[in-house]
Amino acid sequence: MEHLLTVASEEFDGESWRTWLPVEDRTDSGWTEAADNPAGLCLGDVGGVYIFECRTCPDRPIGHWFDCS
Repeated sequence: MEHLLTVASEEFDGESWRTWLPVEDRTDSGWTEAADNPAGLCLGDVGGVYIFECRTCPDRPIGHWFDCS
């Protein structure tokens, strides 16, 4: 199974925000509060859903993993 898609409750975390936070959402102190969850999404307790797919199988089955923090 290969990782196909991640749907996360927040856009980035406090540790990795520097690597992919859009420039327009950055401030001198880091980021604005609205930038980490612009969709207002909360999966579980700020968790995520991960979708996997088997590209070598004829019917291309999918699997998923759901986590909560």
